[in-house]
Amino acid sequence: MKIGAHFKPEDFPTYLESVRKADEAGYDRAWLIDSQMLWQDVYVYMAQGLASTRSLTFGTAVTNTLTRHFSIAASANATLAEIWPGRVILGLGRGDSGVRTLGLKPVKTKDLAAAVPLVRALMAGEEVQVPGGGMTHLRWAEGGREVPIMMAATGPKNLSLAGALADIVMLYVGTSPAGVAWAIDKVRQGAEEAGRDPAEVEISLLCAMWVSDDQQEAWDRCRWAPAACANHLADAVRFNPDLDMPEEVLRLLKARDDYDYFAGHLDSSADHAGYLTGELIDDFAIAGDAEKCLARIRELGDLGVQEISCAYLNGEAAQMERVGSDIVPRVNAIHPVR
Repeated sequence: MKIGAHFKPEDFPTYLESVRKADEAGYDRAWLIDSQMLWQDVYVYMAQGLASTRSLTFGTAVTNTLTRHFSIAASANATLAEIWPGRVILGLGRGDSGVRTLGLKPVKTKDLAAAVPLVRALMAGEEVQVPGGGMTHLRWAEGGREVPIMMAATGPKNLSLAGALADIVMLYVGTSPAGVAWAIDKVRQGAEEAGRDPAEVEISLLCAMWVSDDQQEAWDRCRWAPAACANHLADAVRFNPDLDMPEEVLRLLKARDDYDYFAGHLDSSADHAGYLTGELIDDFAIAGDAEKCLARIRELGDLGVQEISCAYLNGEAAQMERVGSDIVPRVNAIHPVR
């Protein structure tokens, strides 16, 4: 079981201190948001983070193929992988705040499906046919670069697509065992339908995590997570009328308020997160003392989760130290059942 952390590309000195602390505390991965209207450039921050740490793997969580043309994403990540081999992951998705803050809609699933193989081929040094254009390749990348592709997903179509195409699938459905089991099943179905061995697809889980002996503090520090995820769930319901998602996931939508990206995206104190009860937060976060958190992590590991990717940890040195002392050593002994 890996422990990952998400960071925001902002306040550069604090960011650097934070990724260094994550590296020291034993985190495995650092995931950075690509949302150009809300934060600074993700690839500048990734490069500086890679140069400032020893073992952390860095990835986008996530970029999209609308604001980043597939050739740009391929070139940027292949470049980083050439400089820091084995420490770069390209995270792709349909886009959330990176496109919504422009007044645009997320990338269509079919368009994402077409782009992922092109990105992978370019990073591998292969020639590709550009849709509506000609044949091309990354001139300087002959011989290829090892860059795993992560795809993030919430709805059934995108979960299945990620199972068919990605090396890592980052689930964004909350932390309830019923919801996670449902999502993993969709990923595995997609892998099987594509002729892949589902065991070759790593399962990551994006959630909030806060370890504290004060339960209310832990809930409050994770309050942003269900509020942010609700937008993805609403899309999943809107575009999948026969959605069979468990009630533990969907009950959030019955309680939610309107959401404002600019006013409070990822802000625990935002007014639009005030409706959330501790029970609802527990459906989308790992929050509480170390024993409570470890019990949920073990439960998720038994379902097949291989990375708990907790967000967002800019400036949270004390929390990362606590995770490093109370969670990381014990999580290393957890082996998910595949």
